[in-house]
Amino acid sequence: MNLNKIVILDNLRSAHNVGNIYRSAYSFGFDCVIHVGVTPLTDNPKFLSSSRGCEKHLKTMFFEEISKAIEFALSEKAVVYSLEMNEKSVKLTDFNCFGDYAVVLGNEALGVSEAALEKSDKIISIETTGAKESLNVAVAFGIFAYSMFLKNK
Repeated sequence: MNLNKIVILDNLRSAHNVGNIYRSAYSFGFDCVIHVGVTPLTDNPKFLSSSRGCEKHLKTMFFEEISKAIEFALSEKAVVYSLEMNEKSVKLTDFNCFGDYAVVLGNEALGVSEAALEKSDKIISIETTGAKESLNVAVAFGIFAYSMFLKNK
């Protein structure tokens, strides 16, 4: 299939978040968005109001389980990263990525699943200065996608 940049949505709940992720994915050169589990699909009215037509420009796939989505990304020769804060994560500012990759984004309340973290080549975190350490998943992806765009110009 020759997909270079893939976003994997690991059981996201908000159709608005999914639509906004599509907008950033399209804006920063991603090829494909994979929906996993309960992640709202592209026929959801809330998704459509947020995606603003960007779904027409990206390949969309669905897998019931995160392991199958990651297996697909690996079959495309992608390196798999997860965007998550934990003791193994590398700061986004210290991270460089070249070549084909997939990035896993986690559920709004639970984060990236343990199954996805175990299969990831690297875990990447975004530093914040506030007392709240987490960002909205769509915002976090936008920061990640723009950072990779700048680093690979």
